[in-house]
Amino acid sequence: MRYSRIPSLLTIAGVLAIGAAAFLAGVGVGEGDDPFARELARQETRRDHAAPGSAERFKAGHRIDRIERKLAGLPAFEAPEEFARLMNEMRIPADRKESEYEAGYLVRELAKARAAKRSPAATLAWENRGPGNVAGRARAIVVDPDDPAALTWFIGTAGGGVWKTADGGATWTDLTSDFPVLSVQALAMAASNHDVLYAGTGESFFNVDTINGNGILKSTDRGLTWSHLPATVDDPSFNNVARIVVDPANANVVLAVTTVGRYKDSVLQRSSIFKSTDGGANWAEVHAITDIGTFGRVKKIQQIVATPGNFNVLYATVDEGGVLKSTNAGNTWAYANTGIADLSGRFELAVSPVNTSRLYAAAEGASHSELWISTNAGATWSETFESGSEPNWLGAQGWYDNTIVCHPTDVNIVYVGGVRLWQITLSGTSRTTSQLSVGPVHVDHHGLAVVPTGGGAWRLLNTNDGGIGVAASQAANWSAPIDGMTTTQFYGVDKRPGASAYFGGMQDNGTWFSAPGPDQLSPWTFAIGGDGYETSWHFDDPLKMIGGYQYNGLLRSLDGGQSWNGATGGLSDTGAGLAPFITKIAKTNQAPDLLLAVGASGVWRSTDFGGSWSLTPVSSATWGSISSFHAVKISRADPDIVWAGARMDGSGRIHVSTDGGLTFGVVPNYTGATMGGISGLATHPADPAVAYVLFSFAGRPKILRTDDLGQTWNDITGFAGGSPSTNGFPDVAVYDLQVFSDDPDHLWAGTEIGLVESLDGGASWDLADNGLPAVAIWSMTEVEDEVVIGSHGRGIWSVKFPALTAGKTYKPLIDALYQGPDGLLSVDLNLRSPYDSTQVFVDGARRATLPASGFQQDALVQLPVLSAGQRLVFARAFRGGVAYDSVTRELEVFVYAAPLSAYTNSFSTSGDFVGDGFTIGAYAGFSGGALHFPHDYPDNAAYTAMLAVPIVVAQSNAYVSFDEVVLVEPGEPGSVFGDGDFWDYVILEGSKDGVTWVPIADGYDSRRDAAWLAAWNSGTPGSSSLLRPHVFDLHDAFAVRDTILLRWRLYADGAVNGWGWVVDNLSIQVGSPTGAGDATPDRAVTLAQNAPNPFNPSTVIRFSLPQAGPVSLRIYDVRGRQVRSLVEGNREAGAHAVVWDGRDDRGGNAASGAYVYRLQADGKSQQRNMMLVR
Repeated sequence: MRYSRIPSLLTIAGVLAIGAAAFLAGVGVGEGDDPFARELARQETRRDHAAPGSAERFKAGHRIDRIERKLAGLPAFEAPEEFARLMNEMRIPADRKESEYEAGYLVRELAKARAAKRSPAATLAWENRGPGNVAGRARAIVVDPDDPAALTWFIGTAGGGVWKTADGGATWTDLTSDFPVLSVQALAMAASNHDVLYAGTGESFFNVDTINGNGILKSTDRGLTWSHLPATVDDPSFNNVARIVVDPANANVVLAVTTVGRYKDSVLQRSSIFKSTDGGANWAEVHAITDIGTFGRVKKIQQIVATPGNFNVLYATVDEGGVLKSTNAGNTWAYANTGIADLSGRFELAVSPVNTSRLYAAAEGASHSELWISTNAGATWSETFESGSEPNWLGAQGWYDNTIVCHPTDVNIVYVGGVRLWQITLSGTSRTTSQLSVGPVHVDHHGLAVVPTGGGAWRLLNTNDGGIGVAASQAANWSAPIDGMTTTQFYGVDKRPGASAYFGGMQDNGTWFSAPGPDQLSPWTFAIGGDGYETSWHFDDPLKMIGGYQYNGLLRSLDGGQSWNGATGGLSDTGAGLAPFITKIAKTNQAPDLLLAVGASGVWRSTDFGGSWSLTPVSSATWGSISSFHAVKISRADPDIVWAGARMDGSGRIHVSTDGGLTFGVVPNYTGATMGGISGLATHPADPAVAYVLFSFAGRPKILRTDDLGQTWNDITGFAGGSPSTNGFPDVAVYDLQVFSDDPDHLWAGTEIGLVESLDGGASWDLADNGLPAVAIWSMTEVEDEVVIGSHGRGIWSVKFPALTAGKTYKPLIDALYQGPDGLLSVDLNLRSPYDSTQVFVDGARRATLPASGFQQDALVQLPVLSAGQRLVFARAFRGGVAYDSVTRELEVFVYAAPLSAYTNSFSTSGDFVGDGFTIGAYAGFSGGALHFPHDYPDNAAYTAMLAVPIVVAQSNAYVSFDEVVLVEPGEPGSVFGDGDFWDYVILEGSKDGVTWVPIADGYDSRRDAAWLAAWNSGTPGSSSLLRPHVFDLHDAFAVRDTILLRWRLYADGAVNGWGWVVDNLSIQVGSPTGAGDATPDRAVTLAQNAPNPFNPSTVIRFSLPQAGPVSLRIYDVRGRQVRSLVEGNREAGAHAVVWDGRDDRGGNAASGAYVYRLQADGKSQQRNMMLVR
């Protein structure tokens, strides 16, 4: 059933501007007239199709919010601004209006802590866990001109400093690991001396300074070592360095554009251009802007560009100011805006290398993206206009995503980046804008560079919110070579029980999880869109995971991350104003179904791992206004003890519960100093009365400890008398605290300069300096024998301490429960503690017993399946007479036929296929039976039909062919399988184990056949006239002799559906692949190899009959003597399974050795060998 999409009507801040209201009501402003209206409709389509919790759905919804705010005349509300606000306010105590940290304090405190370290620390076996395929935001690009292959690049990242690759992104090296994690948005190499590099720190593109920097770094050995330029350190004017240019004739002549930042109330908001003529030793301010623009922000100078071949002529761009020009190498500046009628928002400028009088400026614009052109070096400007409909390539966020570069040989072509990348071709002031297909490259683009590759060839290199992208040739065939560029910024992380696998949320890139045993290069799997935050991986059930995006946008998975669904049932504190921007999840490994969250109304409690929530109200008088300071922690010593709160001052208090979060009481404030918003909570692993509150104020206590459930508090960081600390703690922000369970006097504080360690319960502190980089540590957790760290700029790290598990016993885990092509019920056990024995129960009956096991030992138990149906399975382990039960798993099992090398089915009967949502039989418009998926199929659905006959992949003619009709919603024009706008699809998949399914070929939709597409567009139902043959090669996905299962799957997204899918005349590995429907021989009697083999004490023998009739199945020893008769009599057609329990006809145990089992049926005889091992 198809339907028309109706734009939603949303009210923002009560009343929309007249133009926006007219558009949203469907009058006045039409889609053809307003590019924002068209973009709004496009994003609504994208959102409606996207799966719940997906990155596509979140980003579409977020952009809809931005566009609607733009239409309403309201300021943009961005995630980066919220993070910046939190980071600033976290440092402001209740009796101050701004942070008391001085500029450059991070570098100073790190140097002091290193110098004060009492003795070298032992280097721990830290492992960088990636993610290898997710990088954080990058902005700056420098290409080494001395590399003839042009594969050596320097990249400035927003949270991970400067990185280098010498092989085009195949491998990466962190060049600034000795510094606290840096935001680098400006990089420049001296053309006269390629060993000289300058790096500008900080970010100045948000409404506020998101990650503040501290001046300019310089390298004189091509990035091997770096040093701060002293004149720029601790100077607020160099707080955020946006761009740098170097005189190509003199490496000592440098210009930088900078911004002080909005949160420095004691410093005038100021944006400047500085010039140095002595290599950065001294700087002169050559231009300054203090004008305040829209929404109270300074009009920032954000870019400086040199004219190729003439460094005297420089240009700079000003947010809400347009273009500045200098004709004397930057000594003086004047506006060059003649003709620019719209100075709204951010400008980015490029100078054509073909004709340096030709300038282009990409502008945010008041109502849509604008491209301005000058043909006379900025003397005058003209606006360009689209020859067709306006594409609005900046996508309503040109203040954040905006970059432009000129074609190296064609003066009439430029490339621009916003949310996506585009090519613009000009003819005078008329332009044609086309979106580039960039494949896996992340959205939100910040930089573009032309990279010459020799012989006149070139390609584009790009920086974006996910690292970099690079074209293979010019602007085509893109890749994202980011593996190993570990610059992700994590807010929270958890570890999978029983395995070294990790699950965490990160800024800009959502929430991802790893497979077991990842390293720095390992790819992770996407889970949840938006900015990612705290996570929980259920301690006793590795299939259960929960995470979320902003404002309590919680989603959970109950199948190990294969699917995600909303987890806010009953939780009404969601969305801005009702929930913290940084979503909080409190968990306990002692009662892993118990979760807690916070909202404006109080503490929210779930006892079913996010399935439902109930509120424990907390008085607003002590709870305060909701903010990201609000936190909740469950005691590691006793899950009945819960700590919650946001502040420790007159406007908010810390609360404690002694009944698992059902009620809360207020505890007294610390009286030794005026405090304020907290930066974290921590608990003790053994003593329920002990807890810690963390702070990030300059010169004030960083960690307060209570030993009496909050009745009294003591500073354990030595700041009771102000700075400096009396016990060695650095004067920096603290985000988390880890108290080791094997030695509670061993403390790790996660700070913005790395790990700070105490070995005496907080009496004294040292910089840990034990092998972990000087990275901001936002999250730490102890799970089993590992401590896992989520860093804010360099990904996930972990280290093992075997002593952490001493004396502890955990429940066994069922890592997987499945039925593979062998037909056996397979139970993958994770015996994560030493057990005396372990038993496996199926439907309440003990079916297997395992002997004593060691720590984290895997075991596979395989059991015969004699009948189809649901099975309930759990494991029970024993240690010291105590039983430890795993969670109970459920699986639907089937009796598979014996594997075949050839198979046909004309669907005249309904046998051989299992699954859900399909039918086999006749349907209107078709003659004879076929496999039909629902007509019409609903939205948000997935249907599968699995062939319960395993297939052995043949050496030749390994083809699967069938006739089909596919009337499912087509994706957007040009989209391919895997794209976010490839909507509904059908797919043929195979599996060697019944767990992991791989495509035989990419999924497809109605666009595969012109007649299908026409029928879908017209709403015509399927019929036999639309049947088309389709041939697949099993060798594209599997090896010869693999035994596999095959399944047909239809996927439907959340909007727009269709008639569906029908499959007929199936032929597998029979004859040539010229088409489906070829005549093939009838199926014969088959006898499968027993499994398991060798075996003890029992094994399963499977056979298949093409028709009903008498059957004999007997077992013989190697001398030909009958040992056991298993089947004598008539059996129905189809698959059968029989268990031999290793006993003879008299009930005695058969001896170890080889045996033959022989099947007689349909006038034929087959036999196979097997081995019994006692």
